[in-house]
Amino acid sequence: MSRRGGRQGGGCDFCEGPSSPVTGNAIQFDRVTKVYQGRQIALADISLALPLGSTVGLLGANGSGKSTLLRLTLGLISPSAGDISVFGERMRPAAKRLRQRIGFLPDNPAFPRDLSAIAYLEFVAGCFGLDHRDGKARMGRLLRAVGLMDDAGRKIGTYSTGMVTRLGIAASLMNDPELLVWDEPTAGLDPISRSQTLELLEQLRGRKTIVLSSHILGDIDRVCDRLVILNQGQLLFNGSRTELEARLPKCQLELRVTGAVAQFRAAVQERLKRTDLSHEHGKIRLELGVTEPAGAVLELLLQMARENGTTIEGINSTGRQLEDAYLKLITDDEFRGFRRAAT
Repeated sequence: MSRRGGRQGGGCDFCEGPSSPVTGNAIQFDRVTKVYQGRQIALADISLALPLGSTVGLLGANGSGKSTLLRLTLGLISPSAGDISVFGERMRPAAKRLRQRIGFLPDNPAFPRDLSAIAYLEFVAGCFGLDHRDGKARMGRLLRAVGLMDDAGRKIGTYSTGMVTRLGIAASLMNDPELLVWDEPTAGLDPISRSQTLELLEQLRGRKTIVLSSHILGDIDRVCDRLVILNQGQLLFNGSRTELEARLPKCQLELRVTGAVAQFRAAVQERLKRTDLSHEHGKIRLELGVTEPAGAVLELLLQMARENGTTIEGINSTGRQLEDAYLKLITDDEFRGFRRAAT
């Protein structure tokens, strides 16, 4: 992911020590199934391993099983079948010591409205048994990192949605956890706060194992080195972005055309043996394979346009994109489901 910035391998304002090489898996699911009340299968036979020190983007539509996977990882619920290990130990609801090594930011976090941020983080520090002096110092560094220094004495009930999220980020880091599980950390944030949160994640990358659930593909693209994609309780993908994008064609050509558009589209389908992916009358979008020379295909398209009385007004070419790869994976899975249902 070439757009990464931050201070990878450099200092971290609130990490207790320098990063060090790690091996093994932070999280492992072994044939995990979760059924709710005998009526809903939230996850079906999921097996995956997430390496220590990786930053994992968890993707999937609403109802895909993302929240269930996070709750199982945290030991908040138990699997109906299969085993879950965190740091090589079996995760279960009674695993208090293991959960103390994890920092969690839920979607839409809620805190005591009458407490200040300072009072709440002091409470969190006490829950983890932090030394009073160390807890105060860490709280100050975290409040500064999330941009709440000036509002730390205000009651949480007066905070905006974005401020509550930033407080949740600080709370999830109070125990200097080895594993961070963040659910929609940039939802509701203004552009500056969102940028600061992503910069914070970049500081933490490689120092902690991070599982980041988000609907914002740009955020996943920027900070994650690994992707887990779920759809309807099934694991569709677990690997690097490069591995996912390798499933895409080389690029796509989008043509803006006028004139005998229908005739030209039919000629394209007949002579090039490929389907037009656009549903707009004046546009034609084609996928090129990895080994196909774009120049030769374009020359043929121009010739066919002249023969069919069509004018090509413009041409756009797009390379492999995370959004394209994600949508293609989900779409292909949906079509497989339709075909199974029809047989």
